[in-house]
Parts: sequence; C-alpha cells; structure tokens
Amino acid sequence: MTQNAISTSAAAALAPLHQLRQELNARFPERREVIEGALCAVLAGEHVLLLGPPGTAKSALVRALAQAFGGSYFERLLTKFSTPEELFGPISLRALEQDRYARVVTGKLPEAQFAFVDEVFKANSAILNSLLAAMNERLFHNDGAPLTMPLVSLFGASNELPDGKELEALFDRFLLRFDVQYLRRPASFRTVVTGPEPGVATGFPFQALLDAQAAAASVTVTDATVDALVAVRDACTAEGIVASDRRWKKSLRVVQAHAFLSGELATTPEDLLVLVDALWREPKERPKVARLVGELADPVSAKAAEILDAARETAAKVAGLRSSDRKAYIASAAQALDDFKAQQVRLVELARGAGPRAKATLADAGQEIAQLHSDLARSVTRGLGLGGAR
Repeated sequence: MTQNAISTSAAAALAPLHQLRQELNARFPERREVIEGALCAVLAGEHVLLLGPPGTAKSALVRALAQAFGGSYFERLLTKFSTPEELFGPISLRALEQDRYARVVTGKLPEAQFAFVDEVFKANSAILNSLLAAMNERLFHNDGAPLTMPLVSLFGASNELPDGKELEALFDRFLLRFDVQYLRRPASFRTVVTGPEPGVATGFPFQALLDAQAAAASVTVTDATVDALVAVRDACTAEGIVASDRRWKKSLRVVQAHAFLSGELATTPEDLLVLVDALWREPKERPKVARLVGELADPVSAKAAEILDAARETAAKVAGLRSSDRKAYIASAAQALDDFKAQQVRLVELARGAGPRAKATLADAGQEIAQLHSDLARSVTRGLGLGGAR
C-alpha cells in the first residue's frame, strides 16, 4: 500500500468487499478477471456483458453478487418472441380505463437494483429503446412520465456477438465484457462438480455498497493516469481497435473503483489494467489489447499475464494429446513441466523490481502455474496407468 493509502476507517469498510472477492474466487474458479471486473463495475455503477456458451455459471455469479449486496434482483431470458411486458411489466387495465398507457412495474426491471438479462442481443425493437434508456439514463418512461430506476448494474449474457447495427448501441452500453468459457483446469472442474451450488455467505448491506460507491468516486484521478490513458487510446487506434468516446469517459470510473479496491486514494497507471476487458470488440482482440494496455500501464503485470497465458496454452495442448502414443505423450508432458518450471522462475525474477500490486499479480500467476503443474503431473500419472494418482 502506498503513501496514498486510505484511512483506517475506509480500510475497515473495504474488508467485506475483499472477503466477498475471496469467497467468489473460491466458489467460481477460473473467474478471477470476471469477479474483479464485476466488483469494479458495481462500484462504478456500470454494466457487464458475459459472452460465452451456456452452462458456464454466468447467471449463478450474478445472483451471488446480488445476494451478497442485498439488492433487489431481476432476471429474464430473452427470445426473439419476447415482449416488453416480460421486462417492464404488464399494461395496467385500470390505467387503460382512464385512457392512459401505463405499466405495472412491480417486481420488474424498473424496480431492480441488479439485473441479469440472458441472451440480451435477442432484444427486439419493442424492447431495445426502453432498455437503452434504462442502462444509460436509469430512466423508464411510463405513460410519458420518467421513472427514475434504482439500477446499479445490469449484467447481460449472450452465446454470440451482436449481429446487426441496431444492436451496436446496446453492445456499447456494456462497459466491461468478458469471454467466459468452460473450465480448463482439472482441479477447477473437480471443485465445481463436487462442491455445493455456488453462492456466498458474505453479506454486504446495500447502504454500505452506496457508501463504497461514493468513496470510489472520490478517488483522485492523477495526471499520470490520464496521460497513460491517452497513450493507450493512441496505441489502440493505431492497431485498429476503436472504442467510443463514451466508453473512454466512463472508463475512468472503473479505474477509480479499481484503485479503491486496492486501498488507494489516488489512481496510478497500473489501474488501467482493468480496462483490458473494456476495449476489445471481439474476444480475439483481447490478447492484443492486453499487450497494448500492459506495456503502457504496468509492464510487469503485463509480462505476468503473458507468461500465464502461455502456461494455460501449454496445459490445454497437452490435455488434448492421447496417452495411447506413449512416447510422444511423455515427451510433450515432460516439456510442459519444464516450461512451467521456467515460467515460475521468470515470475520470481520479475517480482524483484515490482511494486506491491504487481507483486500480488505475480503471486496469483505463480499460484495458478503451480496448480497447472500439479494438475498435469497427476493427469500424466493417471493417463499412463502408473497408479498413485487420486
């Protein structure tokens, strides 16, 4: 923690958030980036898109967050036949008798503090305009009267990217976007299939969340952070990665939230790392964005992410081999184990000149690579029928 460290009272207010983050990471393995980003989004009052196949615990994670914060929660799966009534409530028959066209919004999206809309890009034109206003202005126009919504964050999910220009505005409303895929590591899979249904025990009163949001919004955005943000934007533009001015403007709120979660009163360029998942348009762009942001914001953490991605790729490659070709399998596995050892050594070397937050990132990467090493060793032993693996 730097000389900008927050006060003792503010640190005490952060404790439940840190506990919640730890519990979510335990309950939802391999979702560290999503959890970190989701917490920052909630603190900043921004929206999150979870992109990926069904059955990856997207809705379970959102429910756990809403439960932890004690906020009112609304959830809906959209189809191409969905109607506005499903999200915004049925037409009031009593109002119709008075020549008014008003909806009964009780228990619907206009009253929710947290919302999850699955298959969000199935929203048709009848739903789209109201959804856009709800997300951007927190307003729902009911019989012409603007109704202020208490919405903190809306989480959307989809199996695919939006198709058609009419959905671009909706896509742009999601400041943070995450590519959520099936679990890679055997240890993670074991944890999920043998553990209880995902949820959290940590309680965080809603008023405490509002206080934390105010504290996050008061974090000072330093000139160094803005200079780094401008450099990131220029680098992304040069690589053909373009984000709207609205996204860049709102991104600083998430950066403030990231600094607050780290216990700081002022931002630093390394807080820009949270924007890696705010700038890509397609998942395939993420590695390039991570490299550009990392080089300018926090080279040490960027290098750690690069090493970790290489380790994950190595583990996935070996997992796809057949143990029937014993010689090739042993050779590939042995090379992978050597790679893991070399990667851990590189992380230790990077840590020597790293700051406190970068060291924490390096430690997390080291732990995951150590787990990948352990998982692979166990898998090889089992695959070759050598026994002793449990």
